[in-house]
Amino acid sequence: MYQSGEISISECNKCGEVFPVFIFVADTDMVTNGCVALTGPDNSIVLTMIKPDESITDLENHIGSNHKVVQATYVNEPINNKASFQEFRKTYKPAKPIYTCISCGGESTFIKYQTKGQFLRYGKIQVINDC
Repeated sequence: MYQSGEISISECNKCGEVFPVFIFVADTDMVTNGCVALTGPDNSIVLTMIKPDESITDLENHIGSNHKVVQATYVNEPINNKASFQEFRKTYKPAKPIYTCISCGGESTFIKYQTKGQFLRYGKIQVINDC
């Protein structure tokens, strides 16, 4: 199991729920292939591996305790195709993540990033099925 990562704290725009999202960080995608993070109530995160024949719903049911895989979509700022590369670099903003709320399914807004150490001061990370 690859456990390096950071935590994105997000707040639901619909119900106000504030929850953590674990983001795996590695040099290549191959290192994190099959790794899944689930978020639960009370600042709880479970890290595990998904089996090739297992669905996300099956995994969530197996882990239980109201832990959900947080879905993410990304919104890009419009890019001025006529701008010079130097101007592009000055105005470029990375894609903005929009997370699905673990409580109501609404859209959530990113608040801040935290290291695992910062998060573990008040939250919990559990590793299941370590490979």
